[in-house]
Parts: sequence; C-alpha cells; structure tokens
Amino acid sequence: MTDRTRPAGDPEPHSPAVTRRRLLCSAGAGALAAALAGLPSGTALASRGAVVPDDGAPGFTEVPVAGADRLTVPPGYTARVLLPWGAPIAPGGPAWRPDASDTADRARQQVGTGHGGLHYLPMGPSRAGTRDGLLVLGHSTLDPVLLHPDANGAGTTEGTAKEIASLGATVVRVELAEGRWRMARDELNRRVTADTPVVFSGPLAGHAALDTGEEPLGTTGGSAHAVTPWNTYLTGEDTFADAFGTRERSWRPGAAHDAYGLTADSVRGWHRHLDRFDLARTPGEADRFGWVVEIDPFDPQAPPAKRTALGRLGHTGLAVGGSRGRPVVYMSDTAHVYKFVAARPWAESRRPGSSPLDEGTLYALRLDGDGTGAWLPLAHGRSGLTARDGFADQAAVLLRAREAAAAVGATGFQGPGRPAVHPDSGEVYLPEADGGGGGRLIAWTEGAGDHAATVMAWREFARAGAGRGTVFASPGGVFSGADGRMWISTDVAHLGRDASRERLGNSALLCADAAGRSVRRFMTGPRGSGIAGVGATPDQRTLFVAVRGPGTSDARWGEPTARNPRAVGNWPGFDPGGRARCAVVAVRKDDGGIVGT
Repeated sequence: MTDRTRPAGDPEPHSPAVTRRRLLCSAGAGALAAALAGLPSGTALASRGAVVPDDGAPGFTEVPVAGADRLTVPPGYTARVLLPWGAPIAPGGPAWRPDASDTADRARQQVGTGHGGLHYLPMGPSRAGTRDGLLVLGHSTLDPVLLHPDANGAGTTEGTAKEIASLGATVVRVELAEGRWRMARDELNRRVTADTPVVFSGPLAGHAALDTGEEPLGTTGGSAHAVTPWNTYLTGEDTFADAFGTRERSWRPGAAHDAYGLTADSVRGWHRHLDRFDLARTPGEADRFGWVVEIDPFDPQAPPAKRTALGRLGHTGLAVGGSRGRPVVYMSDTAHVYKFVAARPWAESRRPGSSPLDEGTLYALRLDGDGTGAWLPLAHGRSGLTARDGFADQAAVLLRAREAAAAVGATGFQGPGRPAVHPDSGEVYLPEADGGGGGRLIAWTEGAGDHAATVMAWREFARAGAGRGTVFASPGGVFSGADGRMWISTDVAHLGRDASRERLGNSALLCADAAGRSVRRFMTGPRGSGIAGVGATPDQRTLFVAVRGPGTSDARWGEPTARNPRAVGNWPGFDPGGRARCAVVAVRKDDGGIVGT
C-alpha cells in the first residue's frame, strides 16, 4: 500500500521556548489572567490573549442519569451499532455465535472484545475521507463468563487461545452510505493479537533483556491510543500483567515484578498452558510487554513495532503533540504521567529502518502546589537513576520506567487516564479517576505552546460531581475534536453501591467547552459498561464511541454467570439466547450537522 491513500500530517508550527518566570506571567490560571485584564472572574480567555464570548457551550439537550440496559443520546441524535464484538471482518468470515461457542480460529477473523481506544483515519485527503476511512480499535480486557460458554476458558488450551485471539487490536475499513456507517470488506481489515509477529526499535532493539531465544510476538492490547502526524496508530499495553503467572512454587517476585503487578497468580491463567507466559520458565517474556506499539493501518505487511525509547509502562493514556515538527507523546500509567520528546522533526527522521520515535528524551511530570510544574528527565546518571540506585544504564531506566519516575520524585496520580491536546490552544487535558468515585480533570500549558518545554502551568479544569450541575465520576479519557469540544468518558461500573452511586447511574460521555464553564451529559451507556474510547470524522459530523464491558459485573446489578450470562444486561442485541457485547457505536445528528451543536 503506497502513501497515496494516506492523508498528509502537518508538523507543529514553530513555538519559542519560555522560562518558568515568563510562564507564570503568561499562562497562569484563568482567574489571574482575567484580573490582569480588568475583566470579571470567570471570563473566558482565548489562548492567544484575546477576549472571546462564552458561547462555546454544548448545544444539545442533556440526557438524564440512567440505569436502564440501553444506550441513550439527546433528542435529534441517533446512535447505531457499528463494530460489535464478534462481527466478521472479512468476506465470508464466521458470524458471531450468541452462545459464545466461537473457537479461537473464528475469533481471529472477528472484531475483538474489551473495546478500548479507537481512532478514525480517513482514506485520501481529509475532507474526502469523511465518508470512507479506517477505524483502528484496541482490545485489552475480557470477561471469561461472557467470552466462553462455560465461563472457564483459561482452564483449557483452546480457551486460552480464544482469549489471546480476542485481545489486541482490530483494523477495519468503514464507509458512510445513506446516513449509515457500515464495515467494508477490505484487504486492509485485519486483527493484531498476542500471536502477531512484532519488532522492537529504539534503544532496546536487540538488547539481551528482550531476548528469550524466540521470535517476539504480539500485543495484549490497550485502552491507551493516539495517532501520529504520519497517520499511524499508537496503543499501549495496560493489562499485560494479567497474562503472566507461574506454576513454579519456588518463584519469588523481585522489585521490578512488583512495580508492574506481576505475580505468580495470573488473572487469566495463560501460563498454565503456554510456557511463554510463565514468569519462571520464560523470565524475559514479560519484559517484552508494556511498550508503546505502533501499527500502520495502511500497510498490512508492516509488523507492529514496539518503540522502546518511550519507556516500559502500563499505559492508560496516550496523546500526541508537537514542537518544531518534533513529535511529543504524552503518556499516563497507573500512577505517573510522562512525555517523550523526539530528537528530530518527524518529516526528517521517518524513513525505512528509522522511526521518529526511536530517539529522544523521556520525562516524568511533577506538579507543584503553586500551579506550576516541571518535566523531570528520566536519564541515567541523574539523582536517583545511578548505578548505586540500581539502574545500571539507560536501558535499565527505560525497562523500569515506572520505578524511574518514582525515583526522581514525579507526582503520584490516582488513576490518570487518556490525555488530549486541544487543537487550537495546545493546552493538554488529563483526567484523574482517583479510584474512589470522585475524580477531576486538570489542564496545563507548556511554554508559549511549546510542548517540548520542561516547565508548565496547570489548573483544575473540572471536578467530578461539580460539573455545573452535571454529576459525574471516574473520568477515564478526554477527546478533543477538530472543533475544540472536549469529550469526557467515564467508567463507573466498578464503584460500590451507595447513595452517591445511585446518583451517577450508568457510565456516561460528557461534552464540555474548552473553558470548562459548561459540562453536559451527552450519552449514557448500558448496564455494566464503561465508555472507553471516542473518535470523530474530520468534519465532526460523526462521533465514534467504544462501549466496553456491557453486561459485566456491576455493584448494583450483580454478576453474570455461566448459567445466566444475561444477569446484568444483554445490550445491544437483546438475544434471549445470547449475551452482552462490547461495541463501537456511530453517533450522528439527524439533520446531518456537527455533533455537539
């Protein structure tokens, strides 16, 4: 596949560097900026200093809190299921079996489960591509009760193979015809799983730590995702520790295992059937996971590449910005926030055998109480990252990036999710779920829009439960479309059952203006689900939303069982003999207008 089908990406414009003092003066909190301008507190300010009217509020009728097993959108909108778990991705491919009797071989030919981060990449020029493009979708979680007929898939070799085949990523071509999106049977459609051959690039390519004597294979998938300026898809590997365990009773975890949640007792139990996932029998295999994985959706022959310069984490979020043409990748994992600044402009360093993401500097974020912060380089030899501290070299720093962030004093976050970079202001937004039913969103500005700057100013953008009358909790991701609207996804299914939980209802998708003055509930998901990923067409007339885990355990509704897999819910098919299915839905305004207006 040649680049003629691929839309061109634009490098970021040149932005001057800025000092910490200048940053405090130019990019502080909105109230301070308004006061300096002689304006009432709360007046919205444009990123370039111009006063703008507060007219960017969402323009739809807010949907109410809901607890039913259905998906709701505002009046004047229609949401249609596009990519449910199990849909065949090739002509003549196997149809999904409602009783979950699909084999591993059939699952490899179907859309995966545990829907997460998604992105729409148009075919051809961006405007022409609003009706024809590729959807790339990550899969990182599964519920064995729903995936298998007997709820005990990992108890057999075939069940383990089916789980492996059901995770990873899906690439499919989609088309809009007569107001409805559908999957197109295309040569670009494919699955990427933990059995797909991959390559390593960057500082640890060929490193002994990643050499097990066997060909490197696959990804377990992730919720984190982003798209590069050269239109490839990035995904993380946030649940890889669930795949590993050991049958060796004498095995003991080390500090590095503890840092990544690797234990003898695997959540999935794959190690019982595959030595590859046994921590004692193949000790280096776990080190092959936890990387940012780059997939070229337009080239099925290109193997997914794990970019080691970005560090080994358990990614919960990814976003891409830029500085003077250099890509900047923001990342979050369970406790810290990071960014990678490439060494050179992407247009100069992208060529066969070389990636713009193979060379650069990795940082971890420290927030200070005065509304400023700093990016701390994760560089060997820095205080806390010396041989005396247990980091032998830079390879060790990257391999144990989560430990390295703690060692240099990075801020510990509670459940940071997927960040977003605002297309106009360059401000970065980050959700923090906090794990206890609360949460907030913070926003920061680096330099004068220079994402490579190491100093920044931050503010609280919105707090859970205080969204101007819209109650929400556990924000997991932010998406900013080309029009600047902020789409905030939540996942509340894991929260306990109490009075505050009842006020939240099911998980939701919220829409906010960039000033944070108006937050409205745009969508509610079915029972047990989380809103896991959001994307849009370039014209913003279609919103793609990944609904993950409908019908799974929910504190209010109980748990599905092998005898009654529909105990919590049965969305979207409501088949009396079936079960709930993760799905991507395509949301459009009935009059064909821009979503959110």
